[in-house]
Amino acid sequence: MNTLLTEEQRDALQELMNISMGQAANALARLIAAKITLSIPKISDVTPQQFMSMLTDDAVWYTRQSFLGTIKGEVVAVFSKEGSDAIGRLMDYDLPLNQDSLDELLLELANILAGACLTGFAEQLSLKAKLSMPTMYTPTMQHIEQYRWASTLMMEVKFNVEASHFDSKIVICLEESSVQTLLITLQQLLE
Repeated sequence: MNTLLTEEQRDALQELMNISMGQAANALARLIAAKITLSIPKISDVTPQQFMSMLTDDAVWYTRQSFLGTIKGEVVAVFSKEGSDAIGRLMDYDLPLNQDSLDELLLELANILAGACLTGFAEQLSLKAKLSMPTMYTPTMQHIEQYRWASTLMMEVKFNVEASHFDSKIVICLEESSVQTLLITLQQLLE
């Protein structure tokens, strides 16, 4: 599949992502009482091979959550290893973090960010998406055949916690059939 968004569709999708990612940043900022900055949402069409090649950084941790509903896909959260104690302190975790408390922290962060991002995005388009619980994820342990799509629309945004060196990225991957649903819904919104 070669998903080519029109410029108008891409602008509309970026604006919708901006709003939903802003909601996620606000949810986290309220929880940790720290300022969060966001990148401009990046939207691209990727194959499983391209997706896997993006997930090879040893300086980060990954979580993964699938979602089902009118749209289907996965949310991958990418968290920097640097600054994890600082974010743990902001979230009232006992320091130093042991592996269990680190995993709990990362899964909690993933749930907050991914939940707010996906919920805000789906609600703006009147689509349904139910997010599963996050799990820790090691991309290098996955095989390409495990991905259920040949090509997908990927939407990503970076979050930076200004009170620490901690940053994260939320990547929403839509399955091929969901991309078509999204495009139809976007077009109706634009008419």
